[in-house]
Amino acid sequence: MPINYVSGDPALTQADVLALGHNARGRTELGALETRLMQQFSPAFATYTRMARRGQQTPGTWWLWVDTRPQLAFLTVRSSSVGATRLRYVESVLMSISREYEIHGMKSIALAPLGNQYEQEEILKLIERWLSGIRLPVVAYTEYVPDVAADEAL
Repeated sequence: MPINYVSGDPALTQADVLALGHNARGRTELGALETRLMQQFSPAFATYTRMARRGQQTPGTWWLWVDTRPQLAFLTVRSSSVGATRLRYVESVLMSISREYEIHGMKSIALAPLGNQYEQEEILKLIERWLSGIRLPVVAYTEYVPDVAADEAL
């Protein structure tokens, strides 16, 4: 399926799963979107943090929290909260999602911006490579615009 690239607020997604980039140490990330999601879904973030601190989340893996709508997929794409997003971790996570989305019963997925503006172009290429050939509707947010619902066409 083609990937729908949008700008807006991923917290307002209509997708079944909202995927966001996080770090392997479970430390708090300080971006505006991350802060909003952490306030909105604090039990999910607390659980992820505990798992990461126990070493259960390693870079290049992902974890799905199913107790909210949308479900949250924590993509471990950084080693630490101040580290750069590593393309090899992004590729590993996207490859895994492309193989396992049916097992997890995903009906659609929205990807929050996974890196900064300098990393974005290469990350979007990886999203296109790994997720365009599957039957899962994919929405990739290219820019976070607070309180603006994107036309996701789901």
